[in-house]
Amino acid sequence: MHFVVGGAFQGKRKWVRERYGISDGVHIVWHDGYQDSYGWPDGAKTAKTVVLDGLEAAIRRLPDPEEWERFFCAWKQWEEGAAGRTVVWIGTDVTQGVVPVDPQERRWRDAVGMCYQRLASLCCRVDRIWCGLAERLK
Repeated sequence: MHFVVGGAFQGKRKWVRERYGISDGVHIVWHDGYQDSYGWPDGAKTAKTVVLDGLEAAIRRLPDPEEWERFFCAWKQWEEGAAGRTVVWIGTDVTQGVVPVDPQERRWRDAVGMCYQRLASLCCRVDRIWCGLAERLK
């Protein structure tokens, strides 16, 4: 699995599109977590690459790190189930800066941080995108 993280509007999606560009014979499924809850997106069974975008927004709707760990592990099993499969997670970093005063915002921010840590430990590659440039962290 590959985790791509960075600030808002820093070029994460563009970088992923360029890196995993659509080529002959490659089936990519892109799931937008800003619009839909995370689940098994349509076409995932036959896809070679699944991109799960908007992770922080999906965590806001389900702020339970244990539930997310099960979800991450399920996708890791899917990826390992057949040669050539890749799962790419895209998340906006909301854990830096001023800590929110609102308790619900703090709980969400904490949940995002915990989920990102667990996801990073499960992924074989982690990149941070800043101003469109990638910095490989793992």
